[in-house]
Amino acid sequence: MGHLSKAFGRIAKYLVADPDSFMHAPLRTIAAGAAVSEPSIVRYCKSYGCKGVPEFRIELAKSLARELPEFRLNLIAPNISDREQVNVSKKRSIARYAAGLIERERAIIIDSGSTLRTFATQLGEARGLSILTADLEVVNLLSRYKQHEVIVPAGTVRYDTMTVGGRFIERFLAELHFDTFFLGADAIDLRLGLSTFNEEEAQKNAAMIRASDRVVVLADSSKFGTPSLHRICDIRKVNVIVTDTDVDPVLVQQLEGLGIAVHCVDARTGQRAAGRRKARP
Repeated sequence: MGHLSKAFGRIAKYLVADPDSFMHAPLRTIAAGAAVSEPSIVRYCKSYGCKGVPEFRIELAKSLARELPEFRLNLIAPNISDREQVNVSKKRSIARYAAGLIERERAIIIDSGSTLRTFATQLGEARGLSILTADLEVVNLLSRYKQHEVIVPAGTVRYDTMTVGGRFIERFLAELHFDTFFLGADAIDLRLGLSTFNEEEAQKNAAMIRASDRVVVLADSSKFGTPSLHRICDIRKVNVIVTDTDVDPVLVQQLEGLGIAVHCVDARTGQRAAGRRKARP
């Protein structure tokens, strides 16, 4: 901290002393605690190459994940509001493209998270589907499309994420069958598979995978190379990955070598990038 300005030094001390608060508190609370202005916090985050506070807090969560024991990961998961402000154009193009992958499905599962909420908004033109989701915001977004039957599993409401959780879901899903699970992930690794910050979320996702014939992962390129978190499943459980064109092409080839279809979508055109080798659908 020795090279930091007086204001940046105060912010850094606040962050180191209470990273959980820096991760989740409103900007005004952090500013008051660090005795600086809110614009100073924004400038501090940008000085590390981030576009703003949301991106910085997500990068901070990844950094903490490398050092904290696994049981602490639930506490440093980024806010959904921060996630919704990062990589917006990429998420929108990924969601729009993924909606076009729905063909013969009659019943699908939609995961929780910012990309999957955007995906839900793209289903207005889809024929009527039975859709299960544990994300209450997805339920709200789907309410405008009357052709769909929306199913919410039994469980406990988590107001911080507006999702339904708990072990009830696993028993609920054991008796159901779905064509496709549209899944998000906080981290994707070739060797360690898919993982997420929240252990309960990981268990719920694993149960949804078991209840589905096909798994389609919607994840922007920032999710690749993230430290391993609570494991959801092996990478070989995935059938399709929809991402953006900033993903490492070598990694794409490795994933395709495992039989996973990787669709790299250009955020400007919304189309799949040319020159990608096709894998199994």
